Amino acid sequence: MTEVPDPSQHPKRLEAIRHECPHTIRVLDWPLPIARYTCLVFALGFAGSPDYEAIASRGFNVVFAGREFVRWLLDRDALFEVPEAEAKNGDLVLYFDHDGYMHAGLVRGDGRIASKWGVGHLYEHDLWDLPESYGATVRFFQQLTGDQAIDYFIQFARHKGMFL
Repeated sequence: MTEVPDPSQHPKRLEAIRHECPHTIRVLDWPLPIARYTCLVFALGFAGSPDYEAIASRGFNVVFAGREFVRWLLDRDALFEVPEAEAKNGDLVLYFDHDGYMHAGLVRGDGRIASKWGVGHLYEHDLWDLPESYGATVRFFQQLTGDQAIDYFIQFARHKGMFL
């Protein structure tokens, strides 16, 4: 489904998949156009953030919230890991495969996950009800405040040589 380049087709394909493989995945309404953010941008609260966009839009997207930023956060112990049983509404969930970080979402109050899938929509789903290419290992981290997240991103941008 997520490999279809036209995201307007994704909800229809999701319904077709339901007949073959029952699931409880649903599309979430989100005010920003889906092309304006990624899973990690959503999960860190950067979607629509002028501070984030001012940095990420400079220099041909050399510095953005992606795999390298997650690795940078983890290497510096900037994220506080929690057991799955203690994860709360708003906490960060990161999916990994053998190559490292692959996907991000947010824990919802009902234990479900909200995450953006590829070029597609924002979805609510069970922990493992997502494309298998997003990883086979999951870790949970306490939610960063908006100020913490953007401060870390600014530090990361400076680490990458960006003058701010």
